[in-house]
Amino acid sequence: MKCLQKLFVLAVIAFLTLGLARSIWAPKAINSYENRYAEQMPAVSVAGYLDTTFQDGVEAGLMDQVPLAQTMKSLYNRTHARWVLSMVDALYGEEKTQYVAYEGLRLFGENYLVNWTRTLEASQEDLDRKIQALNATFARHPELDFYVYYIEKDTDIDFITGEKSGLAEYLLSGLDLPAEQQAVFTVDSFAEFAQKFYKTDTHWNYAGSYEGYCQLHDLLGCQGPVLQPAGEAQLVGDAFSGVKAGNIGAEGILTEPFYAVPYDFPAMSISINGASGVDYGDQAAFLQGTSNLSLTYGNFYGGDNGETVFSTGTQGRGSLLVLGESFDNAILKLLASHYDTLYSVDLRYYEHSMGHPFDLSAYTKEHGISSVLLLGNIDYFVQDTFDPEA
Repeated sequence: MKCLQKLFVLAVIAFLTLGLARSIWAPKAINSYENRYAEQMPAVSVAGYLDTTFQDGVEAGLMDQVPLAQTMKSLYNRTHARWVLSMVDALYGEEKTQYVAYEGLRLFGENYLVNWTRTLEASQEDLDRKIQALNATFARHPELDFYVYYIEKDTDIDFITGEKSGLAEYLLSGLDLPAEQQAVFTVDSFAEFAQKFYKTDTHWNYAGSYEGYCQLHDLLGCQGPVLQPAGEAQLVGDAFSGVKAGNIGAEGILTEPFYAVPYDFPAMSISINGASGVDYGDQAAFLQGTSNLSLTYGNFYGGDNGETVFSTGTQGRGSLLVLGESFDNAILKLLASHYDTLYSVDLRYYEHSMGHPFDLSAYTKEHGISSVLLLGNIDYFVQDTFDPEA
């Protein structure tokens, strides 16, 4: 028995030692559980030790790098979420006509995970800064045609009163752009939200994203008619559990059906972060039931990349630069079907992926771009990370 105990202790020590060694010399770059860059172990320095930034960095690095750290975190979160949901359902049932909030969980309707409604007062300072930054960019680049598309979601409306925060109107009214170069994807009620967005994910569903694509087709004056679905909406996979569920540890616990429609996309070559010969998303394989990927919004439509380039091989239809965030993933291939080349840049990841900062002037000149689309929801329009010119 003592021998087995010693072997167990030695195995634990060896596991921890190997884990620490990997954390230092072969750290992982991505925290896949939380969909972000993983914290790295900091370099040793006297200054860092004295001001405690070294100790804080070690703690953060170990939390991301120690083997099974994300697995254990997921297990704890899922167990906790299951208990919280059972308590909420016991008290309120599935049809919730009021907002139900408890320990990071916020529900409305038939178990829709929803965000807190943003007030204009709370967002005004950030919107004012964004308006100033964008107007400065517009003024510096008279050679470019800018378009702004604001996507309303659960943050923009109180589902009980139906009162909207007016965030889109405030932003667009302050921009030095003609009205015909601005548009809003509107959500005016919970019923409308439920038709256009997922229950467990922050993004618009196939119906919402297609409506957004059609609006953008008109806003941008795209050549050719809108691309029509090549069939009826069909169920993909067994159950979908989106990023909202993941954020509270309820992935696999709160689930919903995932519907999508097929499209006959024109032939196009695609490069991601400079690597060509790849596809963006796995739509066709998912619809055929042959994909080897887990069912996520990003795996189906395509992920958040520093740069994605779609080339149709045509001439005379121009190029478009899309400066967006994850909402555009579902519509990039649709929009690309109307251009010679579509360039998609996510400013959160461009420098890390491409090895140099993004330069709007240099980029548009190099690629012969004359049209630029800024696309996102309120989170996009209050973060300076998404400023075209930082």
